[in-house]
Amino acid sequence: MPAAPQKKNTASGGPSATGAGADAGEGGGRLRGRALIVPTLLLLLGGISYGGIFSANKLAAGASFPVFAYTFWIALFAGLALLIVCAMRGTLPQLSRAHLLQYLRLALLAVMLPVLATAIAARELPAGVITLVLTLVPGLTYLMSFAARLERFEALSLAGLALGAGGVLLIVLPEQSLPEAGAWVWMLVALVAAVAAAGSNVVAAAYRPPRSHSLALACGILLAAAVVMLPVMLVADGPYLFTDAGWRGIAGMAWAAAIHCVTFYCFQEVTRRAGAVFFAQFNYLVVAAGIFWALLIFDETLGLWVWAALACMVVGLFLVNTGARRRTVAASRATAGGAS
Repeated sequence: MPAAPQKKNTASGGPSATGAGADAGEGGGRLRGRALIVPTLLLLLGGISYGGIFSANKLAAGASFPVFAYTFWIALFAGLALLIVCAMRGTLPQLSRAHLLQYLRLALLAVMLPVLATAIAARELPAGVITLVLTLVPGLTYLMSFAARLERFEALSLAGLALGAGGVLLIVLPEQSLPEAGAWVWMLVALVAAVAAAGSNVVAAAYRPPRSHSLALACGILLAAAVVMLPVMLVADGPYLFTDAGWRGIAGMAWAAAIHCVTFYCFQEVTRRAGAVFFAQFNYLVVAAGIFWALLIFDETLGLWVWAALACMVVGLFLVNTGARRRTVAASRATAGGAS
């Protein structure tokens, strides 16, 4: 669950960008007509792609791909792929102290913890159920931003987070909602991914180094994750080659690495072109795509309680995004009033 550039006083369903592109998308000069074609296509590409991450994890889990090795190989392949693109564009990752620290922070929060948590949970839970944790990320981002005094109080956003939490309870409490008794523990493991992703959004907002190219920053984050995960893999899983996982494991790992490359780029380009409020729709797309991928690949069907949970979470997500729009509009008006 990668983090993209954010600016303070903006919490939404996804990261927001800095600079003129963000201002155009978030402020009074809303993008319309043809100007929305590219952001919309990128939003669809990123959402449909990232919805597959949970099914990719499920494929790797079915091949008994060790989770630490799996995380390392994803980060390495995705990071190297972006490094090639950065080299072609002449925007290699910077190596200042501020950049290195940010790479390490977001490697932990945006790559390592989400991949590890969802990969572990994928061994015990349906991919469609794990997908639902993404609906909590915007609300948790707002809660953390509010606690860090980056956001002001917004009742709608808190109500949305409460509804999302209620949706989780509808999954973990009824015995009929999960495959077997005690599976609720693995749902809590999956929730670590949502908490980490929300934390990555706050960290991206508070500590983004100045004059950072988004693609280079994404590349640095992924390569930092690979560097950190290498010794962890060697200690926990030994020198595990991805080829040892067989075709099923290789397919899952390659798919997950491609997802990280595509979504990192889409996140940053959409927020640059259209702003955070437009990007907030990404969360709906990911949940729908995640359920679709799970149905297509694993023929998964969700129980009645899980559908009820999904309804609660989507309504909660809508409330969080509505609160984000209110804050964006209020901030734009305050800025316009101060300039006049």
